[in-house]
Amino acid sequence: MLTFTLRCIDLLATSSQISFYSQTGSEIRWDAARSVGASRQGMKLILSGLVPMAATTTVITVASWLSAQGIWNLMTRWLCSLANIGDTKTYTMLTGPSDLRSLVSNRSRLWTLVGTGITIGLWLIRPSIPYNHMTGALPFTMLGEQSRARRMTIETFPLPELLAEEYWEPANGHYKGWAPTLDDSACSRETKTNPILEVRNKTVEPRHYFYNPVHDPMRISNLDLEPLGPLQEALKDHPIPINHIVFVFLESGRKDLFPLKNDSHLYTQIRESYELFGEEDEADLHDKLSQITPVAEMLTGEQSGFGSSVNSTNSGLGGLSFDGILSGSTLSAKSRLVNYCGLGPLPVDFMHENDIIPYQPCLMHIMDLFNQRKNSSSSGNSTNGHLEREWETIYAQSVTGEFQAQTRLMDLLGFKQTLYSEDIDVEDAKYFHEDMEKTNYFGYAETEARPYIKDMIDETLRQNKRLLLSHFTSTTHHPWGTPEGWNRDQYFGDLHKSQHELMDDFLNANRFVDAWLGELMGMLDEAGIANETLTVFVGDHGQAFGEDCPVTGTYHNPHVSNFRVPLVFHHPLLPRMHLNVNGSAVSILPTILDLLVNTNSLNADDTEIALDLMNEYEGQSLIRPYRTSHNGREAWNMGVINAGGSMLSVGSAAVPWRLNLPLNNDFEYRFTDLNKDPYELEPVTGWTMGSLAAEVHFKHGPEAFDWAQKAEKVGLWWVAERKKLWHYRDPDE
Repeated sequence: MLTFTLRCIDLLATSSQISFYSQTGSEIRWDAARSVGASRQGMKLILSGLVPMAATTTVITVASWLSAQGIWNLMTRWLCSLANIGDTKTYTMLTGPSDLRSLVSNRSRLWTLVGTGITIGLWLIRPSIPYNHMTGALPFTMLGEQSRARRMTIETFPLPELLAEEYWEPANGHYKGWAPTLDDSACSRETKTNPILEVRNKTVEPRHYFYNPVHDPMRISNLDLEPLGPLQEALKDHPIPINHIVFVFLESGRKDLFPLKNDSHLYTQIRESYELFGEEDEADLHDKLSQITPVAEMLTGEQSGFGSSVNSTNSGLGGLSFDGILSGSTLSAKSRLVNYCGLGPLPVDFMHENDIIPYQPCLMHIMDLFNQRKNSSSSGNSTNGHLEREWETIYAQSVTGEFQAQTRLMDLLGFKQTLYSEDIDVEDAKYFHEDMEKTNYFGYAETEARPYIKDMIDETLRQNKRLLLSHFTSTTHHPWGTPEGWNRDQYFGDLHKSQHELMDDFLNANRFVDAWLGELMGMLDEAGIANETLTVFVGDHGQAFGEDCPVTGTYHNPHVSNFRVPLVFHHPLLPRMHLNVNGSAVSILPTILDLLVNTNSLNADDTEIALDLMNEYEGQSLIRPYRTSHNGREAWNMGVINAGGSMLSVGSAAVPWRLNLPLNNDFEYRFTDLNKDPYELEPVTGWTMGSLAAEVHFKHGPEAFDWAQKAEKVGLWWVAERKKLWHYRDPDE
């Protein structure tokens, strides 16, 4: 019975590995699978691969049954030959009647010994990386991942020449100055009360590490520079009130689909999927593609080029849209921490952050601080009474809040009201109806949340409060389903059609979400607040497909398509600007504060707080000229790769190069030049930094060679610093 059970476990595990690889191009990490499968929604995610797994199991079972006897006979002969069995009776029992002299010949024994010796020799001399990982056998890897030697971390900033006193900067007004030393790192070792809990007016135990911008050797500020010229001119012409903020997170939001344009790599792949293509066919295709992202066109002002684009000069739309922005993490929950809180996430697998106070105040905490300092009785009575109103912070999504304990995270980040699928799929919910349809294993289409969001907006305005609404879309998450009755289309041609089915599903899901964003903007207009609302659109991360690289999805996938995200700060009265900034989503929070200050959208006390806090964050403001480097320091872009603890994306605004840094021995180093290879079709890879650097030197030159080695050191230092700032200790330390 035990043997049968072990065989079944081994069969199912093998089938899972093969089917997972066939679908994604990656391998299962059993520790991660256990974590994902701990929740009901996570189990549904795992079971979405049941069909290919069942097919693989069937193939393995049939192949094993057909080959079992032959393998048994072959292995028996080899083992007997190796042992030089002389007992005729025993040997005959094992192999059946035969001519023993012929079967166990000297030649057979010789080649068996030679083969065994070569195998043992190769085992002894093989490099540990990556073969220790590759030779892990089921079911042992299921019981606990192989022991993987962790790469060293760097406790002291590895570029001390950049910290010389000649580069130190004195404090000036709200700017705290910059004077790091090798003994400081980005963390102060003084005792200080946690600033977030100060914002919440609670007592907390002293902490010995907190983020100190004065001592951060990586920090570059641009707050001493004037806002961008068009913004200054617009502010002279008319007031730009920001009384409300709507923060929209786009699940799997790829920049090349916000909007889709005819000069993109994706369009080229769509075009090449058609075997025969005349002018009429091209016109039909362009008409079809122009319907995918029309709202994104209006919001960004970027024309698709498909011949029926919206008027990008629409006077009712304005704002800043960006190329070059990279997500801070390809795990959604970690990405939210970057965007809400302007910090670096914890580079360990999954959401340990759910149980740790963030080391920087998040946007909702700041709004709570504004509220605490207001005298509610004076609301609406002073000259600037609208600035004395309190903020109402709301988070809304139509999918579950249970997956990876999102509800706990949102509470930790300071939202006063929340809405999840658990709130709308019960019979006593206000807008419950029997035909509610789930589009994926996480929950419902965004449109099911529409009446609830409208009520939240209306109630906030009725209470004379300022709205901070954050909304998360989910239809663009695997399996990219849309509601029944939604008119799905086929965008790729019939050439290799099966290879493009997933991307076709994704394009349809994007079209649905684009239409939903139009509805969301319409709700603001219906409420009468469109001209006084800053709406921020940002992708939580991208989404790689077979059209981009061999591995589908974000899990353990460092491809740049998982990091390039749209970022738009929309306000009808802002000037229309399209900017190329090789930056990170860590800049979103300081940019929002900077916009509130420069548009005079805060009262005097709140303005002082915002001016002070803007200088506390790691990111630069995107409404000012972006500094790619300063006194030899580069503006580094760090990205944690899903699930968090295995790989780090290291980039810099100063150069086009990108290094994917493995944090254990199971993954390769990977280097790309985004100027020469913007879609990372020909990366340089290596199992050691030495082998990678040599190849980089040969293909990209000495400067890239030097940068890659520097990027590894800075990345390892950044990992150690985040763990200090989050007060996290590795379990095996």
